[in-house]
Amino acid sequence: MPTPSPTDDLHFFQETVSHLSGSLELADSMVSVFNHLGNHFPLEGISLHQYSQGLNALKLLFLVREGRFDYVETLVDLTPREGALMLHFEQAGDVILERKISRGGGAAKHAQALGHLLPVEPRAYLVGILTSGNETVGHLCFIGKEEDCFTEEHERKIRLLLTPFALAMSNMLRFQRVLAFQERLNEEKRGLERALEQLRDNRIVGGLGGLGSVMEVVRRLEGREVPVLILGETGTGKELIADEVQRISPRRNAPFVKVNCGAIPEGLMDGELFGYEKGAFTGATRSRPGFFEQAHGGTLFLDEVGELTPQVQVRLLRVLQNGVVERLGGKESISVDVRIIAATHRNLEAMMKQGAFREDLYYRLYVFPVMVPPLRERKQDLEALAYHFIEKIRRRLKLPQSPSLSPRSVDALMHYAWPGNVRELENLVERAMTLWPGGPLHLDRLLPRESELYQETPENLSALERLVEEKVAACFETQMPGAQIRETKSAASGQPLQTLDEATRKCIEAALSHCRGKVHGPTGAAAVLGINPSTLRNKMAKLQIRADAWKQ
Repeated sequence: MPTPSPTDDLHFFQETVSHLSGSLELADSMVSVFNHLGNHFPLEGISLHQYSQGLNALKLLFLVREGRFDYVETLVDLTPREGALMLHFEQAGDVILERKISRGGGAAKHAQALGHLLPVEPRAYLVGILTSGNETVGHLCFIGKEEDCFTEEHERKIRLLLTPFALAMSNMLRFQRVLAFQERLNEEKRGLERALEQLRDNRIVGGLGGLGSVMEVVRRLEGREVPVLILGETGTGKELIADEVQRISPRRNAPFVKVNCGAIPEGLMDGELFGYEKGAFTGATRSRPGFFEQAHGGTLFLDEVGELTPQVQVRLLRVLQNGVVERLGGKESISVDVRIIAATHRNLEAMMKQGAFREDLYYRLYVFPVMVPPLRERKQDLEALAYHFIEKIRRRLKLPQSPSLSPRSVDALMHYAWPGNVRELENLVERAMTLWPGGPLHLDRLLPRESELYQETPENLSALERLVEEKVAACFETQMPGAQIRETKSAASGQPLQTLDEATRKCIEAALSHCRGKVHGPTGAAAVLGINPSTLRNKMAKLQIRADAWKQ
């Protein structure tokens, strides 16, 4: 074999370095290097791995083949003897040549770990230890096409490459870590900006009005960390309630991660919630922590939790029970400490009966339920909400001033049924503000005309009031038997009769006492009295009756 000239070695070295440094993208650089080195070595693949003394395992980082680069990132466990050999090779900092792979040993385990990418066949291995200063960067592994295919000349040539490879791999791996860290910082920054925007714009309007009883329930959670399940129709402001629960939580200064379960495609749900490792699926070019890991030490808000598939429900239940997650494509169990706030517009009890929602998961979430009433049952907040949205949208549209509502608009808002709740009102105000020509804001002109969307109209309001008075008076006699006789006797003895308002007050209070302060729902006071919950709330507001005074 002719002795290579220094000129040939220099040319080989320069060309390899040129390919190695041609791109900051590790994949592009290594594919280019593989194509070049294929002219000098009988290569089937090139891999890079590191030895972890603490785990006594090889950590495989990537595999390059002709025209293809794959992140591997998997662990290969070693025996104590194999680990001692690896440590000895690292300390020697030289080249290891295995002319053929024996059945046992680290090389055989390495080949098995790459078996899904490279067929396990009789091959030779040529491994160079890459060092930078006193630090071992990794092991550069040339995988041969067959047994005994590497020669002394190949050993000599790989030694020429150890220093530039060590420098390049060290820089590239550091660059990849910097990119991953920067992306994580960007994600956190975007999350903080969203949270700040919500704190600035999304105060709870109606906390002293129609939502007063709800806010009293929420205030009982101050300083506590129990799981919370927020129930209510779509668009009622469940996320705002979750924000308030977090604000008074012991974890208020810890991460608060929000997830809309209904907005994530079914195939991506596992990866988003629990994270994934590089190479777990096509396109997974880096490891990514899931929402549970991002919320570690803080709170995870699972909005629309009723949309989770049965498979994801099983994994979610396991995390809630054991406090650990396992990333897709990973083998390591990661401990997480997360408080759960969940919300849904669905009837989870009905879903349980249909087999669409797990009973054990339901009771894990249903520890402290909070019911958010629909807008049609808290109409005393309508005007304040409308003006809140007017000011919010004025700032966004950069208008010089906020318009006032026309009198007909206020009246129309009160008689509309609001099937879309608070979100529908906000959209209506935004549409009106976008079209606003000046003067009072006429929301009434943009409301739908379908008659079934209106609960009460100015024409039949007085008749409805009379009907309500009759129902309440009749109910008063039912709830408090003998009252009419006692009042008649009182009148005969010269005592004045009760006014209708007084009788109505006593009837409503009796119903609230019986229902423990609950207004709406099948077991609420409105159902007992046989009237619409919104009508009962209007009567209570008129008579200054507070439902929370009767809660037990």
